[in-house]
Amino acid sequence: MTIEQIIYYCLACFVVVIVPGPTVTLIIANTLAFGTRAGILNVVGTQLGLILMIGLLAIGFQFISQQLDWFLVIIRYLGAIYLIWFGYKLFTSRSLVTEITNKKYSHKAFIIQGFLVIWSNPKAFLFLGAFIPQFLDFNQSTGIQIILLGLLFMFIGSIFDSAYAVVFGKFRNLVSSKYLTLLNRIGGGLLALLGFWLVIS
Repeated sequence: MTIEQIIYYCLACFVVVIVPGPTVTLIIANTLAFGTRAGILNVVGTQLGLILMIGLLAIGFQFISQQLDWFLVIIRYLGAIYLIWFGYKLFTSRSLVTEITNKKYSHKAFIIQGFLVIWSNPKAFLFLGAFIPQFLDFNQSTGIQIILLGLLFMFIGSIFDSAYAVVFGKFRNLVSSKYLTLLNRIGGGLLALLGFWLVIS
């Protein structure tokens, strides 16, 4: 790819990333409820999910997408059920934030949430399969190009997704002392709505 093509690709990635979707909703919800670290860990989980998606695309999108239809449906509904349950628990509990923060496995739980959400949204996999090939040079190795373009997409996405966590984390720190229960309900409500969104999308 030429420098101009890379610039166009980065601009396209920027436009895609700044549009709020399921992952941004998850990051905002957990950041409001648990703080910036939870949102950043969600970003880590989504990036791990994207690495797997990009790897599968590099192997062969057409073949992989046909074989993964049933798997995507299962992950989608399991992820949606988990988010609805977790959102409800957060919405109705005043002590859940403290309980989860004190548990050693809490960091892993937020990473898993991010991974589940990116894979619970089949549109993400299908979108990458339609988006990245538009920038490929078919006279060169497509697998390597998909990996490089995918990593660039992940880099841009991680920057802006992390920015959501930082910004809403600052907001949370300003109001959490007085409105912790309200933040729990906002975060829990967003998580539950995200679960329903994944079911009907």
